[in-house]
Amino acid sequence: MHLDPDDYDPDELRRIARDAAGFRNGNLSRFEDRGPFRFDNPLYDTGRGSASEALRSSQLEHLLVHQSGRDSDTTVQKPYLRSLPDKYGAERVVFDWLEFLVLKGGFKRAMDALRYYQSVDWLTADVEETLRNYLLGFSADVEDADELDVDDHLLSLVYIARLASMV
Repeated sequence: MHLDPDDYDPDELRRIARDAAGFRNGNLSRFEDRGPFRFDNPLYDTGRGSASEALRSSQLEHLLVHQSGRDSDTTVQKPYLRSLPDKYGAERVVFDWLEFLVLKGGFKRAMDALRYYQSVDWLTADVEETLRNYLLGFSADVEDADELDVDDHLLSLVYIARLASMV
C-alpha cells in the first residue's frame, strides 16, 4: 500500500507531524485523556469468530495462494513434498515449522507427526528422515506439551505447501 501525501490535507499532515514530535520529546499529554485499552470491548469485537476459525481461514488462504502460484497444467500429486529445497529461505521455513511442532507438542509428538505426514503421503521417506535429523538438533524442553490437533496439522500442511512451492 502506497501513501501519497498529496491525498491528504496539509493542515492534517502538519498536525500529525506536531503530535509525533511532541511524542518523541516525551510529551504524552495527548494520550492521557484516553481510557485504558480493553480486549473485551464489545464495540470492536463484534463480527469476529473464534481464534481457531480465524487461524483455519488464514491457513486455507495460504494454501490457496501457494496452489494458485503453480502452473494451471500442473496437478498436485502426493507426496506433496518430494525433496527439500536447497535455499536459505527454505531452511528458515523448515526450522520455523519444526520449532512450532516441538514447542506445541514436544519432541516425541513432533517425531510422531513427521511419521504421520509420511504415512499419509504428505512427504517422502527421504524428506521425513532429513527432517528427523534436523529435529535431533533441537534442544527445547517443553513442559506444557499438548496434543497436536487438526489446526496444527493444517498449519503443517501450509508449511509443506510453502516448501513445495520453493522447489
